[in-house]
Amino acid sequence: MKRNLFDRAVEYFAPMRAAKRLRARMALDSVRGFDGAKRGPRSAGWKAGGGSANAELAPALATLRNRSRDLVRNNGHIKHALNVKVGNLIGTGIKAKFDDEALQALWNDWIEECDAGGLLDFNGIQAQTCRAMEESGECFLRFRTRTLDDDLTVPLQLQVLEADFLDSNRTGPVPSGFCIMGVQFNLIGQRTGYWFFDQHPGEIATVPRNMQSRFVPAGDVIHLFDSTKRPGSVRGLPEFAVSIWKARDLDEYQDAELVRKKIEACFAAFVTSSDDGFSVGKPIGAGASAGGPRVESLSPGMVEYLRQGETVEFAAPASNNGYEASVRVDLRALAAGSDITYEQLTGDYSQVNFTSGRMGKIEFKRIQEQKLWLVVVPLLCKVVAKRFVSTAYLAGETKLTRCKVTWTPHRVEFIDPLREANGLIALIDAHLKSRHQVIRELGDDPDQTDREISEDSLLIEVPVSGG
Repeated sequence: MKRNLFDRAVEYFAPMRAAKRLRARMALDSVRGFDGAKRGPRSAGWKAGGGSANAELAPALATLRNRSRDLVRNNGHIKHALNVKVGNLIGTGIKAKFDDEALQALWNDWIEECDAGGLLDFNGIQAQTCRAMEESGECFLRFRTRTLDDDLTVPLQLQVLEADFLDSNRTGPVPSGFCIMGVQFNLIGQRTGYWFFDQHPGEIATVPRNMQSRFVPAGDVIHLFDSTKRPGSVRGLPEFAVSIWKARDLDEYQDAELVRKKIEACFAAFVTSSDDGFSVGKPIGAGASAGGPRVESLSPGMVEYLRQGETVEFAAPASNNGYEASVRVDLRALAAGSDITYEQLTGDYSQVNFTSGRMGKIEFKRIQEQKLWLVVVPLLCKVVAKRFVSTAYLAGETKLTRCKVTWTPHRVEFIDPLREANGLIALIDAHLKSRHQVIRELGDDPDQTDREISEDSLLIEVPVSGG
C-alpha cells in the first residue's frame, strides 16, 4: 500500500493515529474488492439494514403476517402452495410409538380428546399449528391442565393460539430479565414466559379497548416457529413473505389482461362514412328506410348493403403471444419462493418427465424433512409427549416418569411403485437399510405391520392332499 508524504508525517509524529488510518484504509480496500459492497448508480435505493433479526422483524411482522393471510384467502396459487406444504409435512399426522404398551394405549385414547376446543385430535392439531406456522410465521400451543372431574383419560388438553395473541409491544427490561416482542427472558437469555392477551385483538366479539396481557410461564407454552433461519430470532417470519409482491403483481397482471380482452371483445365493427350528413343512430344500408332500425349486431349468413361512401372496419384484437410465457416465469418464481416445485404449484406436468419429476420430489422432500425433524418433531411432538407422560404420572395413570418415543411421519407415495419398491428391497438385501427402517419411512408402524402379516398368514388355508 502506497503512503504519501502526509501519511509518513503522521506516522512519525503520531504512530497510534497512523495505525488507525492504515487499518481504516485496509478495510476500505477490502470492501472495494467485493462487487456486492460497491456503491454507485446500481446500488442507489438499495438499503440493506444491519439490525438484528428482531430489530428488522419487529416493525414489519404484523404487516407481513396480515398480507400473507390475505394472499392465502384470495390467491389460489398461494392457497394451494400452503396446502401442498402442510399436506407433505404433516399429512394425516406424525404417529407416536411408545416403548411401553400400556402408555401407548393411554396415548391412543388421549389424542382423541386433547383439543381444548373439542374439534380436533392430536393429528389435526399438528396440521393446524403447522399451517399457522407456514402462513403467519409462528403459532402457539398452550397446555391446559384439567381436573379429574373433567373425565379425561389424562387431565391435560392443548389450546392452539394464533400469533396475534402475543403482546408484541412488550419490549424492554423487566425485573430479573428483559422482554422482546412479548417473549420474556432471564438475564442469561433463557425463555421464562410469554405475555398473552385473553382474547384475540381482532375478535368479532366485544374486545376491551385497553386489553392487558398476562404472563404465562414458558413451561406451559410451545412456541412453534422455524428458528433455524437466523441466529437470535425470537419470532417467526411468514413463509410467503418473499412472495408477497410477486403474487400481488401477478394477480394484477392477470386481471389487467382479462379486462383488456373483455374490452376488445366489446368492439366488433366500426362504420365510417364520407357523407357530411351522416350521424350516429341513423339507419344504414341501401334498403333501410328513413325510420328503420340501425343494424348493430352481426349474425351468420347476414347480408347488409352499405350506402355510397360508407365502409366497415372490424376490430383486430392485439395479440399477446408472450402472456403465457410471462405468467409461467412468475409462477416459477412463486414456486421457488414457497419451496415447492412448479408442477406442485400449478398442476402442470406437461414439461416434466420421470427423471426431472423425481429430482424435484427429492429436493422438495429434503426441505420438508429438514423442517420435520429440526422444527416440528423437537418443538411440538416431543414436548407434547413429555408433558403427557409427566401429567399421566401425576394423575396416577402410569408409574413411568419418562418413556422412549419413536415418531413416524406420514406415508410418502411412490412415483414409480415397482422401481422404487425394488430399490428398497435391494437396500434391505444388501444390509444397507433395515426392514423396520424402510417400514417407518413408508409411514407405517413396523410392529403393527408384522402383527398384521402374522394374522394374515393364519387366515391362509393350506390345502390338504387326499390319500
